[in-house]
Amino acid sequence: MEFKDRLKTARKHAKLTQAQLAGRVGVNQTSVSDLERGKSQSTSYIAQIAQACGVSAIWLASGKGEMISGKPGNDLEFEPGPAITSPWRTIPIIGTAQMGAEGYWHALESADGYVEMPTRDKHAYALRLKGNSMAPAIKSGWVAVIEPNGLLIPGEYVMVRLVNEECMLKELLYANDVEVSLASVNDAYERRTIPVEQIELIHAVGAVCPPSKVRG
Repeated sequence: MEFKDRLKTARKHAKLTQAQLAGRVGVNQTSVSDLERGKSQSTSYIAQIAQACGVSAIWLASGKGEMISGKPGNDLEFEPGPAITSPWRTIPIIGTAQMGAEGYWHALESADGYVEMPTRDKHAYALRLKGNSMAPAIKSGWVAVIEPNGLLIPGEYVMVRLVNEECMLKELLYANDVEVSLASVNDAYERRTIPVEQIELIHAVGAVCPPSKVRG
């Protein structure tokens, strides 16, 4: 079964029209229609579609496992995110990341300054982002706050470094003991599934904030 067929099956399981599903996910009906007709193969909101339809995001994205998880609302092997009671911290900006095609980035010169954000991660750090390849979701000059000890939440951004030293900033779809599935911030690029042995580290992106938040 192809992705377009799984999507249609999931929507019918939830007894939703294309317009209703689009409304719950926050996209237009044309986007859902294009996905179901196979005109589009890329989406950065699989986790939201799966939640809206009450199906497994792993099954929806890859066809693996059961359509309906035995753990309602949490087939993604992640704990729910903590309540927003985090203390505000001063987070140093340690470098500049040049954003490239398909969500990849490479380090440029070091950067200074800091942002003040609520986080429980004492080891949080920030990167100044440069380039427009990920606009409009992430704009040039904005700052990404990285939380090495943060929870990995499907549907949110993560910073990933592979063993071959490739670095990327993408949306997390799902992860398990075998693989991690990621979506590009730019919908022009297809999602990517990476075996865990190829991943050196994966850190949560706690926030992406505008240049007006930079101090120092």
